[in-house]
Parts: sequence; structure tokens; C-alpha cells
Amino acid sequence: MTRQIDAATIAALASDNLNMVTLLQIDFDTPIKVTNWARNVSALSTTFLSSSDLLEIDQVSESSELQINSLNLTFSGVSQTFVALFLTNDYIDVRTRIWTAVLDNSDAVIGEPILLFDGRITGYGITDTNDSSTVAVEVASHWKDFDKTNGRKTNSNTQQLYFAGDKGFDFASESVKDIKWGKD
Repeated sequence: MTRQIDAATIAALASDNLNMVTLLQIDFDTPIKVTNWARNVSALSTTFLSSSDLLEIDQVSESSELQINSLNLTFSGVSQTFVALFLTNDYIDVRTRIWTAVLDNSDAVIGEPILLFDGRITGYGITDTNDSSTVAVEVASHWKDFDKTNGRKTNSNTQQLYFAGDKGFDFASESVKDIKWGKD
């Protein structure tokens, strides 16, 4: 992905004294905006809240080959915030973006944050043990379902949508009774 990095950010990256921060936004109906920094960060005309629940963000990888990039986000499930969030929301295909930014010593963003990843949530898993709980969220680029072949239901109503007047599936449920699947 081609990126434009502004001059102030380039200058800050070239210095010996810099603080790098990750900004994460998940676009639920009420967006989640968190950072791995110890304090809240104001960037992109909003505030990213410091969250100890954000445990890990996989390394964002890129290549010149055509491939579907994906990564995992890991949140603590101990406070139940993220567990409840995924159990009560429609999470599939929710847009998720990850930026990195350079901060000065007063926690102000130098230049503009750099967009590292822009994708969609494809799934999640909750792991509970006696001493910990985590929520692992899989995020992939919007090309994740590019090769997916969507099917049709084999019933008369669906057939009528594509071929009005065709009676081919009217008795399909009766004909499958005679098929001996996997039997000798």
C-alpha cells in the first residue's frame, strides 16, 4: 500500500528521541478507539483511550505478491468489556483500522498518523482459563471473500427468483429420499 508520510513525521522518525504509539479503531455502532500508549492520545480529530485491555496487535505484513493480509488483535477478557462487545454486536465485516504515530514528550502527535492496516473483522474467539481470559479478533483485508463462491438454496422459491416458471425444484425434496449416500 502506497503511503504519503508528511515531512514532520519523517523528521521525527529521523531523530533519536521519539515515542511510537499504535492507534486502533473498530467501527461498531459506537466506535471503539484505543491506544497502547500509557495515556490518552488525541489524533485524527478524536481521542484514542489508553487501554490496558489491548494486549497485542500482530505485526502488519505486506508483500508485493497478491495475497490476503490478515492479523489478530488480542484483548483481555478479564473485565468482560470486550467479551460483551462481541457477544452483543454484529461483528462480521466491521471496519477496523490501525495507525502508528510519533509522539513528542508532551504526548502530542507529530505530523499525521500513518495508516498501517484497513480491514474487516472476520471472526473472534474467547479463551478462558483459571487465571486469564482473552478475546482474539481476526481482521483481514476487504479482499478476504474475493474468491468466495456464494451458493443458492435448492428450493423452488429461490429457483423462481432466477428462472420464473421453472418447476425443477418443486419435487426436489421427494427425489433425495431415494439417494443412498455412502451406503453399499
